[in-house]
Amino acid sequence: MPETLQSNLVFLKKEKEKFKPKREKKSNSLLGKVALEQQTLQDTFEQLQQFLREQEGILLAQLDRAHQELTKERHEYFSSVSERRSLLDTLTAEIEKKCDQPVVEFLMDIGKTLSSCEVVKAPIQEPVSPELQRTVKSLSEMSQRVMDAVAEFKVKLLSEVDRERVKVTLDPETASPYLILSKDHKTVRMGDGQQKLPDTPKRFTGSPSVLGSEGFTDGRHYWELEVGDGDSWAVGVAVESVRRKDSLTMAMGKIWALRLDWNRQYTALHMLPAPLELEQELRRIRVHLDYEAGQVTFYNVENMMQILQFKASFTEKVFPYFWLWSQETYIQLCA
Repeated sequence: MPETLQSNLVFLKKEKEKFKPKREKKSNSLLGKVALEQQTLQDTFEQLQQFLREQEGILLAQLDRAHQELTKERHEYFSSVSERRSLLDTLTAEIEKKCDQPVVEFLMDIGKTLSSCEVVKAPIQEPVSPELQRTVKSLSEMSQRVMDAVAEFKVKLLSEVDRERVKVTLDPETASPYLILSKDHKTVRMGDGQQKLPDTPKRFTGSPSVLGSEGFTDGRHYWELEVGDGDSWAVGVAVESVRRKDSLTMAMGKIWALRLDWNRQYTALHMLPAPLELEQELRRIRVHLDYEAGQVTFYNVENMMQILQFKASFTEKVFPYFWLWSQETYIQLCA
C-alpha cells in the first residue's frame, strides 16, 4: 500500500509540473500582450493629441495675427474716414464763409484753404489692404483643407475599426422582373414594365422586391443606403423563407422593414403596417441587425437618431431586403 501511494504521489507531482506551466504561461502571455497593446494604444493617442494641439496652436496663432491686423487696419480706416469727414465739414464752412467776404478778406489764407481742398481729394486707404486680403484668403483655404483632412481621417479610422459594417450588394437572382439593377448591383430602380427573366424559386415575382447577396446567421452587422425623393419604397431585412411568389401583404410576416407609402407616410412593416411619426424626411438610412439579440434597428444617418427597432427571434438566415414600387425614386447602397 505505501508503495502504491508513493507511486501515485510521484505521478501527481509530475502531472502538476506539466499542467501548471502550460496554463499559467498562456494566461501570462495574453495578459502581457493586452497590457502592451493598452500602453501602445494610449501612447499613440497621446502623441496624436499632442500633435493636433501643436498644429491647432500654430493655425490659431496665424488666425489671431490676421484678426489683429484686420482690427488695426479697420480702426485706421475709420479714423481716416472720421478725420476726412471733419475736414470736409470745416472746409465747407470756410468756403461758404469766404464766398460772402470782401475781396481783401477773401484772398487772405486762400492758399491754405485751397491746399486743404487738395488734401481731401486724396484717396482714403482701403479698409483692408490687398496683402492682408491675400493672407486671410490663404488662411481660410488652409483651414478648409485641415477640416477636410480631419473629416477624411475620422472616416478612414472608423472604417478600419468598425467591424460591424458590411458591404451589401443586390442579388440579381432574387430581383423582381419589374426592378432594374445597376451594373455594380448597388442601385435599384423600377423599370417601365416586366422583364423576361427566369422564374426561379429565388426570384420575387409577387412583389417588386430584391434581397442582398449575402445573408447572416449570427453576429452584428449594419449597412447604409440612400433613397431618392420619391415614395413607395421599403428597406429592412427578410428571412430566407420569405414568400417570393406572393404579394407583399402575404410576405410581411417574414419581413422587418421601414416603408414610405405613396401618401408620404412612414410605416413600420412587419405583420401589419404601423404608422410612424417622423419629423424629418429620410434620405440616408442605416439598417443594423443583431442576430443573437433578435433586433433590427433603423437610424437616420444624418443625425444618427434611432428611427425604429423591431424585436424578433431568428432561426434561419437573414438577408437585407429592398422593395420599390415607384419610377420616381431609387434605393442606392452606400459604400
